[in-house]
This record gives sequence, structure tokens and C-alpha cells, in this order.
Amino acid sequence: MGETARIVIYRGGKKMHEKKLAEKEINEIVKTYTISTKVNCFAFDVSGEVLTCKGYWDRSTFCEFVQGFDYASACKQSYFYGGIQSDKIGETYIYFCPYGLVNWTVPVIQDNKTKFFLTAGPVLIHRVDDLLIRDIIEQNHLLKARYREVRARLGELEVVEPDRVKYLGDLLFRLAKNLMVDNILILDNRRQKNIINNDISEIICELKKEFQIQNIEGEVKQLYPFEKEKQLISRVRVGDKKGAREILNEVLGYIYLHNEFELVKLKAISLMVVLARTAIEVGANLEIIFGLEYVKMRRILEVEDISVLAVELAKVLDGFIECAFSSINIENRDVIFKAMNYIRNNYANISLKEVAAEVALNPTYFSKLFKKETGRSYTDYLNKVRVDVSKRLLKKDLPLAEIAQMVGFGDQSYFSKTFKKYEGISPNKWRQKNNL
Repeated sequence: MGETARIVIYRGGKKMHEKKLAEKEINEIVKTYTISTKVNCFAFDVSGEVLTCKGYWDRSTFCEFVQGFDYASACKQSYFYGGIQSDKIGETYIYFCPYGLVNWTVPVIQDNKTKFFLTAGPVLIHRVDDLLIRDIIEQNHLLKARYREVRARLGELEVVEPDRVKYLGDLLFRLAKNLMVDNILILDNRRQKNIINNDISEIICELKKEFQIQNIEGEVKQLYPFEKEKQLISRVRVGDKKGAREILNEVLGYIYLHNEFELVKLKAISLMVVLARTAIEVGANLEIIFGLEYVKMRRILEVEDISVLAVELAKVLDGFIECAFSSINIENRDVIFKAMNYIRNNYANISLKEVAAEVALNPTYFSKLFKKETGRSYTDYLNKVRVDVSKRLLKKDLPLAEIAQMVGFGDQSYFSKTFKKYEGISPNKWRQKNNL
């Protein structure tokens, strides 16, 4: 079969399973899909390692560009998010990345376990306009000074109709079935909780027993700075990144002072669990966090040298903090971009209740979430979409009253008032200014 990619999974510090995957077969599927559909495709395993050989796939220039400004690895987190969701439902999962582009993912199961994911995209499902670019820049303010570059690189992406996206997802799933002939039925039963979560819960229970000892007088003496841990959690919850890092350094310093190596490792795992749960409490996705860091946590359990442990701890804990402080909630952004897309396609006759139903949320909760994630209210965004559409219609020889009705405003007066609010001038003056 040629060269192969090896995935090794560990449990409890012991090698649990080792299986060779046919890399040639994976790459042939990726190559076939990419060439036939002209949509980028690649494969990555459950630890995040890309399995696809170079030359078979290339990231879009837009992705390469924004990832240079994406220090919180939001793109990588979105890949995990898509993979986890597809694993749950047992079929293709179509989702919006943090920058509003569309991807789709399918799980590949072998030996009764999900071994890797096939992901395709990104594509656009509507043309590039100022509104889309503003949404992207609001997502990452480091891109504010790169407006022209963002627009240029977005323009290189293919615009794909939503129906075609669905069929492209179905095609990828059909190709993936060739890699899991003996495991197809398992996809129908993918509703159980992630094994990783259960493993972490068991570790927590054991650590609670280990972290306290009885002294000679029968009193409980704490060998771990729980007060510092509480302070760390408080700083994380309020978003005080600098303060949290200072306290984290104190906790790490305390851990390194202990000479009982196995206990040090257990304390390190416990601290990571605390940070992960805190990140989840402030909005991060549980599956994404545990999925990103699971392999590294297992590596710590296997470390046998204190100096190596210190290096690994620094890397892993820093990763948790970045997740905790990240302003991007992948799952929420996916929901919000779906809502935005629905609004852009149905702006003329739409209600908050209807949009909330489209993304399966309570209208009140959706309204608050939309405001939190976009910085503007649902009504404000809807009106901005309507105004942007009206500018295209103003280039045609149409009466203002007709345009107002076409974009969803009740009357010409309200349309003119709203238009001036966003553009600074009336529709008629805008038309004259643009020599129409």
C-alpha cells in the first residue's frame, strides 16, 4: 500500500492500540474529491495531525492569510468542532468557521472508533460584500488595517449555492465509506458521551483523595495551594489575563517544589482540568478543549523526568489559557453565521422569531446571543442588510417606494430615515452622488 500514517492511542500511560492506516488510500480520496469538485479537502486525526500528504491539498490563500493573525488557533478549533459534531450525528456536518466561511466534515470510523476526519472547504455561500468583510474584521481586529487584502483573498474563493454544498457534503461522506466498510453501522449509534470526558472525571475523583494527608495530630494538611487555584479561577472568569498568568506562575512554582514525582504529575493534570472547566464555564466548548489537549495530557502521564515535565506543562497550560481567554466561541459563531446567512437570504419578509427557529433557539436567548457575538442587535443587523441591498437597487431606475417594499421596509419614509442613519445621506442624494 506504500507509505502509511500511524495513529497511536494511549490510556492510563499504557499503549492501548496501534493501527496502520493506508495513507495512500486516504490521499487518493482527498485527491479525487479536490480535483473533481475543485473544493479543497484534507484529512486530520483525533490528535489534530494532518494525514494528507503535501501536494494533494493546499489551504486557501484566505485561510493562510487570516491564520497569520489568528494567535488563538480559532481555525484549528473550528476543525475540531466540525469533526466532533459530525461524529455525534454520524454523518456530514456543515458549519461556518469563525470567519464566516463554510466547511463540511465527515468522521471515519475504524475498529469501532473514530480515527480521523475528512474536511472540505472553505467556500462562500454568498458573494463578497462590505458587510461580510466588516463581520470578519470584527471577529479579528488585527485585520482592520488589511481591509483590501481581506477583500482580495475572499474574492479568490468559490461562491457555492447552499444546495450544492449539501450534495458536496454527501459526496464526501460516500467517499469516506470506502475507508470504513466494516464500521458503517456504528455511525447510526453515535450518541454516546466522549470517552475522554469519562477518563478525566475518574482522574478528578482520584486526585481529590490524593491531595490531602493526615498529620500526626489528625488534622488535614493541604499540600496544594487551593486558595491560589481559586484566585486563578476568579481571574480567568473576569478576563484578567495578566493577573491569571501571574497566579499561574505561582502555582507552577509550588508544584515544581515537590519531589514526589508521580504526585506532581497528578497535580499537573488536576490543574489542567480546573482550567478546562473554567474555560467551559465562560463559554468555551467542552469537546473542543478536551479534544485539543487530550493527547498532551496523556503524554504528561508518561513523562519520567521533572525537567521534561516542566516543559510539557508550560506548553499545555499556556494552551488552556489561550482557550479560556479566547474571545471566539466556535459553536456560537457557527450558529450566528447561520442566522446571518438566513437573514441575508430572507431580509424582505422576516421576523426575529423566524430566524431563532431556523437555528433552533429561543427568540429571547437568540437575541441576547446575537448581540453578544456581533456587537449589534438583530434589528440593527437586519436593517443594515436591507440598506446594503437597497444600494444595489438604487443603481437601477426604480422608484424609492418600490425599493423600500422590495427590501422589507414598510414605507418610503421609514426606508429613507433608516438609510440616512447608516449612510449619512438620503437615498436620493446617494443615487445622485453615484451619478445615477
